[in-house]
Amino acid sequence: MRLSRFIAAVAFPLLGFAALVANEEAAAQAANQQYSTANIQAGYKVYSAQCALCHANNGDGVAGISLPRQQFRRASTDGDIKNTITTGVPAAGMPPFQFQPAELDAVVAYIRSGFDLSGDPFTVGDAARGRAVYDGKGGCAACHRVNGNGSRVGPDLSDIGVLRKASGIQRSIMEPTVGMLPINRPVRIVTRDGRTIQGRRLNEDSVSVQLIDRQERLVSLLKADIREFELGKTSEMPSFAGRLTQGEVADLLAYLLSLRG
Repeated sequence: MRLSRFIAAVAFPLLGFAALVANEEAAAQAANQQYSTANIQAGYKVYSAQCALCHANNGDGVAGISLPRQQFRRASTDGDIKNTITTGVPAAGMPPFQFQPAELDAVVAYIRSGFDLSGDPFTVGDAARGRAVYDGKGGCAACHRVNGNGSRVGPDLSDIGVLRKASGIQRSIMEPTVGMLPINRPVRIVTRDGRTIQGRRLNEDSVSVQLIDRQERLVSLLKADIREFELGKTSEMPSFAGRLTQGEVADLLAYLLSLRG
């Protein structure tokens, strides 16, 4: 009797520990979701046929919800989105949909892509781990700013999850020059009095240009005072291809997508 009690005392905690480890491993595997171009395009077809009537083609048809911006009332994970689609929201007038598993996966891929039909395949990891990559190994705050923290040398990323689509953000991480927006091209200016100013353009109109220089100072110049104006073609941001693992890139992308101002 004592032996059986001893076995139970040891076995049950071990089984509980094993279940905990299995759950954590399953959660980690579920966190990194691969969204292929084919899945995104298939999701667009399902969405257009079944969802656009209420949510509109741009995903903003229901008050308080913006699907391309990942703004939901109840959902946060892919599983939450699938559950909402499958069970519906009767109180809000949303009926349940009996989609096949492949159709559910496709709709989620389309939503997670930010309604991006032209983007490359991308993988979304875990935002909490991604923040650690951003603050640590990535060293992103040395150039970028989020919610008032970090450098002004690079573009402010506080609302990058709203402004850029997932595939575009991933492209900027892996191939910065290819993914560089025109406004973010580096600028080199030589004034008529001989000063050379290098930095990032903030705004430009027909008579003036404003930029942040390498020392994070705001500079405003009249074009009449400029002798040379050169826009760089190569991004000053380093590529993280080979510097971060695929998992770290996926986590960093998840964190950046979570930044919505």
